[in-house]
Amino acid sequence: MLFILACLYFFHGTISAAPISNVLRDAITPDFNSPSSQCPCPDQQRSLWDILWSCLATIFACTWVSVHPNIPPSGEKWWKTALRRLELMFWAVIAPELIILWAMKQFFGARAMVKEYWGHGWTKTHAYFIQMGGFTLYEGGTPKGVLLPGEMQSLLIAGKIDLPQITEEEIRDRSKGDGLSKALVIGQTTWFVAQCIVRRAQGLILTELELVTGAFAALNGVMYFLWWNKPLDVRCPVPVHILDEPRPVGRRFKFKATQQPQQPGWFSASLFSPCSLKLAITHWPWDAIFSLMSVTYCISANLFSCSVIQIRQAHLKTVMKAVVFSLFYPLKLFYTRLLDIADLGGNSYTTLTVPSSVSTVFTFYANTDFTSDLVDDLLIPSFTWTIAALFGSLHCAAWFFAFPSHAELILWRVCSALISIIPLGLLLFFMAIFAGDNMESFGSGKSFEVVEFTLFIFSIFFLPIYAIARLLLLGEAFATLRYLPPRALAVVDWLSFLPHI
Repeated sequence: MLFILACLYFFHGTISAAPISNVLRDAITPDFNSPSSQCPCPDQQRSLWDILWSCLATIFACTWVSVHPNIPPSGEKWWKTALRRLELMFWAVIAPELIILWAMKQFFGARAMVKEYWGHGWTKTHAYFIQMGGFTLYEGGTPKGVLLPGEMQSLLIAGKIDLPQITEEEIRDRSKGDGLSKALVIGQTTWFVAQCIVRRAQGLILTELELVTGAFAALNGVMYFLWWNKPLDVRCPVPVHILDEPRPVGRRFKFKATQQPQQPGWFSASLFSPCSLKLAITHWPWDAIFSLMSVTYCISANLFSCSVIQIRQAHLKTVMKAVVFSLFYPLKLFYTRLLDIADLGGNSYTTLTVPSSVSTVFTFYANTDFTSDLVDDLLIPSFTWTIAALFGSLHCAAWFFAFPSHAELILWRVCSALISIIPLGLLLFFMAIFAGDNMESFGSGKSFEVVEFTLFIFSIFFLPIYAIARLLLLGEAFATLRYLPPRALAVVDWLSFLPHI
């Protein structure tokens, strides 16, 4: 990681200035030839490549370096591990608030585990380590599978294993992230945000790409806070052996949990796993969606079966199959993965169990065995969707920015409004469902079913719209770089901004 960050720093110095374009924008943009739009310091300008490099380096730091993945399966090919990281980066770009949701689940899960094992030397680092698949259960020298938090508690109560005695320093030694690498990432994002603030304070123009990057940098701070004690890029788990003879537990472990640990139901199989779709789609309402898609596909496949000219239209039938498949299969993958990551904010519609023979946890696994319903069903989704709404509102800061065309201005306003409003709608629905689960007068009648069905319809139609709006905003942020006014290329005058004699 330090090598990547060092390359980003040293290559940044090789960028040279490019000539300024003389192309003017449409009538909605200000006159860049007017004195108020001219750069006051023509000899101190940044180039388009400077803007691109600074933004891309910050986005890379926020979506690749800052994301802490779980331990990959033992013996996994390097390209599969790289694909897994690229997938995490993709979701961090498209829906970074969902990565925040995953981090928040692991954060509260780690806090709850520390309370359970208080007095036995376990810290948050240990709790994160077991959530990311850091322990493998062995019996007679044979690996039995990954040791999950609920299973470890059951085995400890039965006296079949000893509590893993690995220290926090040993776990940190396995981590690829140290204080220096974290300081470099935090320094890069903090410097970028400070530069954007100073540009606005000095009356300089902030580009749309810098605004989008600043929103990523703001979320990066939240992500680092939640994952500060989680090890980074650990590849090998620690073995935990089943004892030959169970030991009497006595009073060694007094767990505070009143409910029996449940099998984790919030996980993800890999996109390149052949069983990911079969594992993820097991319960209403998602199976109804995919069943409807399958019916539509079957209807289209047999659309011409009764035709007299069936042989002549065979190629049309093949084309129809390809069209329907190309339309519905990406949507199927999107909903499947979205359900894996978000679990609808803590209200699980699936009762999936992790097989006892798997060698590691799934990509987006987070333990919720020890967290309360209030935390898992209300607090976590409320924080997540609030952060998502704030993230979207940052894009609304460009509401009155100058755009190359009026259509692009309207597109930005619509998309930024959508990514701000949709999370608020989801927040209200989840609060209503939580209230319905805890108030008999509300949930006993048809009203509670109406709320759940409305949330179902809302999620089906608006979550893809949310993802499309995010992609459009990213594309438009890059597209607006084709016409930049002189004040957008002016550098910050730090001497005039900082107090000095």
